[in-house]
Amino acid sequence: MRKPASCVLSIALSLVMTVGFIPSPALAEIASAPEPAAQSAGKPNESPAETTSGQARANDQISAASGTNVTANATQPIDASMFSIEDTDIRYTGNPVMPTVTSSTVPSDQYTVAYENNVAIGQATAVVTADDQNYSGTCAIPFEIKPANAAANYQHSTTAQSGDITLTVQWNDPRLGQETTFHVTATGGSGAYQFRMDAPTYMDPDGSSESVADPSRNQWQQYTGECTSHDYQFEMTASGTYYLRFYLMDKAAGVYYLRSNVFASANDDAYPAVSAIVKSAVDKCSADTDGSDYARALWLHDWTLDHLEYDHDLNWCSAESGLTRHQGTCESYQRIYSKLLDVAGIANGRITGNGHTWNAVKIDDKWCQMDLTWDDTSDNWYGDLDQRHLYFGLTDELMAIAHSDHTANYPKWALKLMLAPAPMCNFFGTVSHYSAVLKRVNAQSDTA
Repeated sequence: MRKPASCVLSIALSLVMTVGFIPSPALAEIASAPEPAAQSAGKPNESPAETTSGQARANDQISAASGTNVTANATQPIDASMFSIEDTDIRYTGNPVMPTVTSSTVPSDQYTVAYENNVAIGQATAVVTADDQNYSGTCAIPFEIKPANAAANYQHSTTAQSGDITLTVQWNDPRLGQETTFHVTATGGSGAYQFRMDAPTYMDPDGSSESVADPSRNQWQQYTGECTSHDYQFEMTASGTYYLRFYLMDKAAGVYYLRSNVFASANDDAYPAVSAIVKSAVDKCSADTDGSDYARALWLHDWTLDHLEYDHDLNWCSAESGLTRHQGTCESYQRIYSKLLDVAGIANGRITGNGHTWNAVKIDDKWCQMDLTWDDTSDNWYGDLDQRHLYFGLTDELMAIAHSDHTANYPKWALKLMLAPAPMCNFFGTVSHYSAVLKRVNAQSDTA
């Protein structure tokens, strides 16, 4: 509501008495303005915008006449001295940190706080904004995120050193089936570090070991951008020990290779070792078959196909990944089947060709070839042909149609398979039948 002219006049007269000046014509005009008519019930004479505009004009006129600013609802600007962050030991966690900002001057319901650069180690900022009730403006409250405290936050730590640069890896006891975080930091040098984690190696309690993933894939070759720390997550899925390698580069300091090794072990009956999974399968195979080499080789072939899917990202490539993550490339199929046959006491070997690998198996004193990767399909594209066993028990003659360059890579122990007459064909069809089909399949299939 607009102030009555009598009220404005009182203000003007007060100013005259205080500062001793004669009102200007503009001020006299205000003083002589008529009183507004009373508002009718339920219908104001003017809108809130008009009221504000009218009051603003009156203030402007008084200011022009007197040289004195008159501001309605004055607010006090805030500054950093009004606020504090009580927590002085803020540690890196890998997640945004948001320490509480308090004030003994500004009520907590009259300001809000946002955060900037509040993840990485180093200086971060809390930005305080007043809500314009009694205080106005914004101010910045700096705070420091310190490196994680190994003793307080991690159970294990290992380091590697080159000159004045120290690479540190910290982690807690892994829980199988859950991601374990490996916190990698460094000190010394230029401070502009780049980190990399290599493909982990699985070490089975039976003494065997294998890379769980293909170390040539980009995700295991690529370094981070320049930073002071980085967190890596990796899920361990089988009882045993995982060997992990972490690397640092500090180009500005002339350090291009610094490695820290981690050996992380875990055991859980719910996540058996690969060797335990293999033994359990072979025991079931012996119970479910007549014990012949053919019956057991076929049972283990089918069991393998039931337990994994082909990894089209070409990352997972091990028996560990195939049996516990249920993904793998041709390396997984070949390794799993070989482990099963070894425990079953069936002679076998590894064949490579066309950027691919598969198994040679001795059944009833005769060598034949098995390609489980190419057998792993539930589709039947060729009528009554059993495509899930298309590459089970092939002679060298037939496999050469599918994998034409395999003979150059054949192991010496299998030379007799190539040189001797081919008494066997696939157990599920005839040589002429399969010859025609394999040529069609080879023309339509990509190399695994």
